[in-house]
Formats: sequence, C-alpha cells, structure tokens
Amino acid sequence: MTTDSPGKILVLVRHSKASHNAPTDLERPLTSRGRLLADELARSLERRVPSLDLLLVSPAARARQTAGPMRERLVPTLTRVEPEIYHEGPGGILRLLQPLPETTRQVLVVGHEPTVSVLAHLLHDTVDDLANQVSFGVPTATALVLRVSGVWAALGPQTAHLSEIVTAPR
Repeated sequence: MTTDSPGKILVLVRHSKASHNAPTDLERPLTSRGRLLADELARSLERRVPSLDLLLVSPAARARQTAGPMRERLVPTLTRVEPEIYHEGPGGILRLLQPLPETTRQVLVVGHEPTVSVLAHLLHDTVDDLANQVSFGVPTATALVLRVSGVWAALGPQTAHLSEIVTAPR
C-alpha cells in the first residue's frame, strides 16, 4: 500500500500489552513486552503506510505509549490525544473522523478493544474472512488497515474496505 493508492487509509490500532498494576485503568502502562510489541507493530506499519497525516490517540497511558513508536516511525504531520477514543466507543471515533478535511489522507487511531474491532467491522464493506476475524476482537498490538474511498463526512457503515490485519510478531 502506498500513498498513490486511491482514496484514503484509516488504520485502527489496539494498544499493546498493558500491565494491570496501576491505580486506575487510564494509568495502566505497557509492560516491557508491550513496549517491544508496539515497536514491532510500528515497524510493520512503516512498510504499509509510508506517511501519516494524523495520529489520534486515546488518553490512556497504554495507548499513548503504543503511539510513541508510531510517531517515531510514521512521523505524522499532527498528533492529537482525544478523550472520545477512550470514553465514547466507535461512535466517538467516527465523530472525530467525519469532520476531517479531505486533504487528510492517512489517519491512524490508537485505541482499545472492543472499540477498534467493532468499528472496523461496522465500516467494512463486505462479509469475508477478515470481517469474521475482527468480529471476534483482535489481540493487543494489532492494526486494522482500511481503505476509505469516499469523503470523511460520509464515513459510516460499509463505507470502507478492511484490507489487512497486522499483528506484531509474537
């Protein structure tokens, strides 16, 4: 997949492996293994999404730490931490994406389960093996790569194509 592909690219990422040892869910950090997996996933995505216009990140520590290697390797033009990703589920992410300018071509969202798999399943335009895989959820350090051929404002059910599931090598 390259930047000359028609349409836009939306990548939905489930944060990497997190510790359960934190005062609150928002403060849960990545484990040492999680940090390695986040970097591996970023390396894999670097080959698939050579440039990134926008990186949207949940405020949760584990999501922000997962986004670090994405920021270093994909060098987004803009990075925003958005509480909606953590608090408002798939609808919250859609509300962040729909007002984007059409000049924004490649977007990566770092969030949580089941939100990322539910949103990918909702957006996917066909019933196939990939749809079946995401319907059961995705493991940590996994990216769902979707192609969006329409305008961001029209993004909704069955308006994108899930082209690939990328999971950090274990």
